[in-house]
Amino acid sequence: MPYSYSFSSEFKKAFGKLDNRMKFPVKKKIAKIAENPELGKPLHKPLQNFKSERIEKMRIVYAFNGKSIEFALLDDPGHVYD
Repeated sequence: MPYSYSFSSEFKKAFGKLDNRMKFPVKKKIAKIAENPELGKPLHKPLQNFKSERIEKMRIVYAFNGKSIEFALLDDPGHVYD
């Protein structure tokens, strides 16, 4: 059973800027994370409450609180961890 999830305004904005070639794999990864939120790599301070998953040269950063997932950031690694 997939977990419920939401998107931050920053995530929505970044997703909207993607070309159609990248939107499809991002949607697939979101569905995969919704099925298994423990999939991602735990991050270190100051993002210790978040996990990260890679898609090509981008990162999806999300938080999982045991009940729901919030997709926080979508960007290349040089910007997402700032």
